[in-house]
Order: sequence, then C-alpha cells, then structure tokens
Amino acid sequence: MNYITLLSTAVRFIDLHDSDREYGGAPSFTRETRSGKSDGVYLNIAILVLECLRKLDQSSHQEYMSFNSILNVVKIDRPDVDENDVLYVLNVLRRPSELFYLKPSPDASKLIRQSEKRKTAIVEKTESAGEYRLSQSGRLFFSLVNAARDAVYIRGDAYNLLHAIEGYDFPNIIAYSNEIVGRLRNEILDIRSALERIGRSESIDKYIGKFDQYRKVVDETILIVQKAERQLDNPETFEVFSNSDIDISFEGLCASVNRVRQVLIPFNRLISELVSTALHDRRNVAPPPQFLKAAIHFVKNPLSPNREDFLLNQWGAVGLDTPFHSALDGKAAVKIKPEPVKSQSMVFDGEQIEPISRLGKLHFLDRHGAAIAEALSRAPLSLSEAIDNGWIMVDEHSFIGDLVGIFIAPDVLPVNGDIHIRISPSLNTKKIGDDDFLFNDIEIGITGGTNE
Repeated sequence: MNYITLLSTAVRFIDLHDSDREYGGAPSFTRETRSGKSDGVYLNIAILVLECLRKLDQSSHQEYMSFNSILNVVKIDRPDVDENDVLYVLNVLRRPSELFYLKPSPDASKLIRQSEKRKTAIVEKTESAGEYRLSQSGRLFFSLVNAARDAVYIRGDAYNLLHAIEGYDFPNIIAYSNEIVGRLRNEILDIRSALERIGRSESIDKYIGKFDQYRKVVDETILIVQKAERQLDNPETFEVFSNSDIDISFEGLCASVNRVRQVLIPFNRLISELVSTALHDRRNVAPPPQFLKAAIHFVKNPLSPNREDFLLNQWGAVGLDTPFHSALDGKAAVKIKPEPVKSQSMVFDGEQIEPISRLGKLHFLDRHGAAIAEALSRAPLSLSEAIDNGWIMVDEHSFIGDLVGIFIAPDVLPVNGDIHIRISPSLNTKKIGDDDFLFNDIEIGITGGTNE
C-alpha cells in the first residue's frame, strides 16, 4: 500500500496548519525542522500495528485485539522491538488531533472556523482492558491509501460510472468521471516524464511489464465508456434528469463523461510510444548544450542588445531563478520585434575568435577547467565539493552559474571517457558569501574510467 505518498501529502498540510508565518510575509519555504530521531522506526511500528488491526477489522465485526496479540504480530517483523515502544505508538495513534479549518456558513456568506477532534483518533481502546481496534478514521485512512492506484484498475471505475448512469445517480456520475480523468492525467504526466529520460528506468519497466494488460484494460474501458455515453443519450435518462432538482446542466454531465474517452485515447497512444522508445533504447531528449560551439556561434552571429538582455534575464543560469532547461525548450518561444536597422554586410575575422571566446564561460574554464578535470579523473566529483574547493570564484567574482553549467553539461571538460551525471534526491545547503543556496547536489563521474 502506498502509505508514504499519503503521509507526505498530509505532512505538508500540517506544515501549513502549524505555520507561524505572518500574513503578507516572505513567500519562501526554505527548510523544515522536525524534532525527534527521524529514523523511521516509530513509523514502521505504526504501519505494522495498523496492518494488524486492518486484517482483524476485515475478518471480524469491529472486534478488539489485545496488546499482547499486537505485540506478537509486530515482533514477527521486528524481533528486537520493546513492548513500551509499541505501547507508545498505540497511545499516539489513539490520541485525537485538534485541527482547525474554515468551512462556508449555511448561507455561504462567510467562512466559519471549525475543529475536528473526537473524530481524528486512528485507533480506539477499551476503557477497562488493554484492547484495541481501528476507529472510523482508521478505516478511512486505508480507503485513502487504496485510492492511490495506477491506471491498470480504471476498468472497475468505468463500471462504477456506467452503473451510476444506469441508476440515475447524477452527482456520482461527475465524481466518477473526474476520478478517472484525474488518475489518467497523472499517469500521462508520468509517461511524458519517462519519455524525456534516457535509457531504461523503473517507471518505464513498469509499463513494459504490464503493456499487454494496459492495452487490454484501455480497450475494454473505452468500450465501457462508449456504452455509458449511449446510456446517457437515452431519452429516458434525460427525462429523469429533467425531473430532478440537481444543480448541474445535462450538457455538463455529458461533457464530463465524454472527457473520459478523450483522455483515454492519448493515454493509450503515449503508452505505445513509451514502450516502443524503450525497447529500441533510443535517446529521446535534447542533447546537452555545447558551450564552445555556442560561443563560436554567437561570435559569428551576435544577438541584438535587447534580445541578449532578455535571454540572459529569462534563461541565464547565473541567477538560478529557473530550473535547468533543455536546449530546445526555448526554441521559437521568445518573440521580440527588434527596431529596424540598416542591413550591413558582416565581416568575420577568424583570428579574433580565440581572444573573444575567452570571455565569460570560457574564461571560467581557463581558470578552473584543468583542476576540475584532474579531480574528476581521480574520483567522482559533486557540486558541493567543487563549491568547497573554491571553484566558483574568478578574480573576486562569483561564477556559480558557470560551475553549475559544467555539472549539467560536462562535455567541455578535457577528460577521456563518457561522463555520467547523478542528481541527489535530497536537498543540500551552502552559504556563499552573504547568500544561502538550497539545491539538489549533482555528481559527475567518468564511466569506465578509474573512478567508476
């Protein structure tokens, strides 16, 4: 079950609930501070306890389980667990949480502050004996976890949509349609992300392993949705809808159902494209930019000053204001109408390329390129290590953007062998001068070389 996705989402809402930020203050949320061990032990015990109580809840009718029975189940996975630790976790799970939120008033004229406390305990305990069971909120927790499924199960949701139409349950028709469309769009985003990667990955292998199942599910789901559309077009359905007092239009109802099929078709196409690309092991992303080639190009074909200023402000890596983009992301995206100028024949002097090209990024390479390449030839090199070595300063000026550019496109380094790039999933912080930088660390290494 996908506990972590649900828990991480809930934690962010708790961060907002507990935030002491002043209204109108700075918008940044740089780092979170949480007390405790942060080793995941108590969370693991809690999941084992909840799984144990869930199995009991499914096999009996709201029966209780003794503490000793729960402890024995936990010890199967954690033989060295202390019973006081399990008891502590149970006490945390059975304690209600007082949360405050805003809810519209009955006449929807204003928002009223509400609080839920008694309903938020996940586990219930008997007063006299040390016995426990899942509460109503605990059962809802598992319902929410089970909702985090992939698109291979949308066929059942499509049947729910069809049954809602056949039963004239008009509010749930929109709910089921939105649920299917939302799940498919999430999958489409994952597929598009996988298409942008190079080589095989875990997400690509998932679609390859279940490709036949996905194709079958999508084809059958399209047939079910088409049947649902025909049922919705039935005059009897329209007559029942007209006699109801539901606050939606029939056109909106039909559009929500039609949208399901409209999303299924590109989903099916993208899965086929992803699997075909992966099986051919084809590179499907834009190559990294070549700094030397770009420098020579702009020396031969200089940009107008207003276009150059706009591009540097919009895409320049020095300010670290935007994510790192593909070389083709901005193609034809910037449209500037420059002032009409008189055409002049350009004279290009090849002897001036070398001194001019030593400006900017090539000046940075001249200063630190050899040292970076030497360190890389010995062992993999991370961005944080390069910052610690002082390879961001050139003549009292910070070249952090150029250093980051080296790690994003290391082809310019004079090393033998292919260079691989690894990006750390965790955030790192560095203080450079008076500025604090928060970033994902990047590591480069030579494939097949001495540091592999």
